[in-house]
Amino acid sequence: MTSKKGNISNFSRVSNPVSTIGNNLSTSLYSMLTLRRRMAWTFLALAIGILIAGFWNYKAVDDFGRDVVAGNIIGNTSTLAGTFGENGFGFDILFALAAGLAATFTACNCVMFAMLPGLTCSTDRSSSRKTALRALGVFSLGVLAVTAIYGLYVGSLGPDAVQAYNERQVRLSQASNIFTILGLFMLVWGAISSGFLNTIVSRIPSNIRSFFANPLTKAGLMGLQVGFFAVGRPFGVFRDFLTYAATTRNPLYGALMMSIQGIGQIALMVILFLVVISVFGKRLARLSSEKPHQVELISVVSLLLGGAYFVFYWGMAVPYGIGRWGEIFGLY
Repeated sequence: MTSKKGNISNFSRVSNPVSTIGNNLSTSLYSMLTLRRRMAWTFLALAIGILIAGFWNYKAVDDFGRDVVAGNIIGNTSTLAGTFGENGFGFDILFALAAGLAATFTACNCVMFAMLPGLTCSTDRSSSRKTALRALGVFSLGVLAVTAIYGLYVGSLGPDAVQAYNERQVRLSQASNIFTILGLFMLVWGAISSGFLNTIVSRIPSNIRSFFANPLTKAGLMGLQVGFFAVGRPFGVFRDFLTYAATTRNPLYGALMMSIQGIGQIALMVILFLVVISVFGKRLARLSSEKPHQVELISVVSLLLGGAYFVFYWGMAVPYGIGRWGEIFGLY
């Protein structure tokens, strides 16, 4: 016969909506870390993201991507942008890869890679590597889906329309809107994972919570985000690539080239991820099995840091000049 105390304890575990949420969407952080510690990690991540945004030197990053990466692969992209008649279809493949690789060294891709280990580790040691590789595939499909659809649009523009589309103010406005929205999405995701929105999440059906708690779903959402980076990116090399690809006025060709650009964009990230899984796979599996909250904490901190960076930089610093401390102090 079950004791009265046992009945009360069991009822408490079953009826506690926070516990149920923790098993579905808001993770183990709620149960393993106190509110004070979760808030401390949250404020630290937000502060670091804002500081990086305030001192971010986009000129140095853009110059590195244009001169070092793309420059050594294909040459001066601004000169090559209008040479489709001379270089043709084949050269655009190399152009697309160069544009994607040059974008690798922007802050957004670094943030995405920082989240990958925490989001793709399985709590089952025997399936951790397999789950991680499947998640990597889903992530890549998400990137390719968005870039291909965007490529359909770019390919249909033609040389005249793409010139207007590539105007600096147009691209900056588009970048501000897209990256700010993505940043807000990441902040909400981080808040849910930290357990701060359990009251709201508890009203969502359990099957939906379980779906979004699945590592493959998270990887797919990440892939879609990285794909949208191409839509928002105002990078000079990328604008030159758009000009070259749009010259054909062929949507299917634009989709193919933009997808190749997407592959180049995530190439280094994928390689580094595979190295991490190969070298540290067993350790990550053991850590995610024994201390899943620590793995989740890495993911949440990265989400909050990246979201704070996007919202502050693209939502405040770029459009309104707020918090551009690197320029204010004359550091660059």
